[in-house]
Amino acid sequence: MKPTWAPKLSPDKIKKLYEQDAKGIYDDELVDDVGYGLYARCDSMIMVTAVNVGHPLCFVCRTEIPYSYDKAFVCVCPKCGWTITSGEYGASFKNQTLNGFGCLPELQDYVAKFPLAKTYADKMRLIDALIHAFHGNLGAEPSRPIASNVIEGNIGQIAQLIFHLAYGEDSTVSQQELQNWLDKFNRSISRNIDPATGLLKEGKEYVYDGIGKKGKQT
Repeated sequence: MKPTWAPKLSPDKIKKLYEQDAKGIYDDELVDDVGYGLYARCDSMIMVTAVNVGHPLCFVCRTEIPYSYDKAFVCVCPKCGWTITSGEYGASFKNQTLNGFGCLPELQDYVAKFPLAKTYADKMRLIDALIHAFHGNLGAEPSRPIASNVIEGNIGQIAQLIFHLAYGEDSTVSQQELQNWLDKFNRSISRNIDPATGLLKEGKEYVYDGIGKKGKQT
């Protein structure tokens, strides 16, 4: 069995959740849909990061397995016998922006806490904290938004989504998180993007695409 990884969430679901929350419509089904979708994506990121640092886990039973960066090396789980080559394991998550290096504490915190959250408000606050967090969250120059790993879209589209999330008197989350996010965004590698429009600021030619290379804004 080859690994399959949780997909990114639809931005429309995030937008709808915040719009309803701002109006005092506390949709338990939607918050669980979004929350557990993020949970699965974060769990996949934790697993992939373990591979990238040379300590992969068995995809079946989560036991640490022997590993080599030699693509032909055969990894065999000492507990359940699951088998895969290093090359196949690496190829299974190629170009899926699943590397969580630099934000593992945030991912692990979310995965640990969300299943234990009992109320709609508790779940909403955990979701809100995650999508407003950054790789290098506590650093002077954060890397990029975690949202770029967990929500569909390029970095400009994600920035615009977060900038325009709805808040109101009945919101269970604070708009202050947006202000904190903007401060970090403007210090991050994506600082050349205008979050209000999702486009490059005037006079800028290149934008970080969230994968590790640069390309012209289109």
